[in-house]
Amino acid sequence: MSPLLKLILGCIVLVCTLVGAPPLMAQQGMSDDALEQYEFDTELDYYVRLVNGDVVSGPVSETASDSVGAYIRIKTPFGRAKIYAVEISWIGLLEESYRARNRGLILPTAEAIKSDHYLALVEGVMPTLGVGIADFMSITGGRTVVPGIGWQNQFSTVNIKGTVYEGKNGLVEGGKQIYALGINGSWINDVNFMGHIYGVATFTGKRTRISTMIHAKVAGKESYVVSGGSLFDPFTFPYANGTIGVAFMMDVRFPEMHDLHFLGELWNADLTRPSQSALFLGLRQCNTAVTFDFGLTLLPGPNVAPAFAVSWTPW
Repeated sequence: MSPLLKLILGCIVLVCTLVGAPPLMAQQGMSDDALEQYEFDTELDYYVRLVNGDVVSGPVSETASDSVGAYIRIKTPFGRAKIYAVEISWIGLLEESYRARNRGLILPTAEAIKSDHYLALVEGVMPTLGVGIADFMSITGGRTVVPGIGWQNQFSTVNIKGTVYEGKNGLVEGGKQIYALGINGSWINDVNFMGHIYGVATFTGKRTRISTMIHAKVAGKESYVVSGGSLFDPFTFPYANGTIGVAFMMDVRFPEMHDLHFLGELWNADLTRPSQSALFLGLRQCNTAVTFDFGLTLLPGPNVAPAFAVSWTPW
């Protein structure tokens, strides 16, 4: 078994054994005890996703119970909504309801995964697992399963990110500035290893998240020969150690919509070759459990390719 596969399996075991389901989330409704034990801050807004898929948000003004069970009342523009525990699929602070805020389509943001562990499928061929440890460490790993390419010629990646600072940004009311450092190991075919270190900064507003990254290649070969099995002929490309690249991401939630975002990402692997950059533009449709990313990527050439990913945050 490859070291990468062992790491991914180990992360799965870690999640299953150490990270139980949060007390305020359930697929078939919450228990009365879970709702009654939670302490709500009346000055903050909460996000409630119901079992039927509806969403309600606002401050919680009351927690009580009657003959039906435990319930809360949430202040909305249309009055106070009475919601029973059995109707609630997920509840938490409004600012924490966007559970994919730790990542874009490809790029990691500076925000930690925390308890928002997820499983994803990127481009339909790359299963990926993301795990948060405490409130600062994030680990992701994935490996492609492209038909027609032997197991030893697939693409693999492992990313370890540590969020080192989070505070107010002083620019937008409620906005934050978050910084993280990370290391990444990737394999283009099992014999082609490349290692990177990076720093990423994320600035948030009411509906917008902007992330910038700088990264450097620190380990691996000076040039690579990539084999594509029966899909394409082998090719060679240079990638020297010490090469510095940058990336940029914008994530904007549409007004009056809880779950629809615009995503834009710009990737450059080598600052000395700006023409070797890629641009992704797309949309993100999400709730507290499932996220769909889809759009188009403009590649050097120029060429255009579809890009999509689906992720599931079950815990």
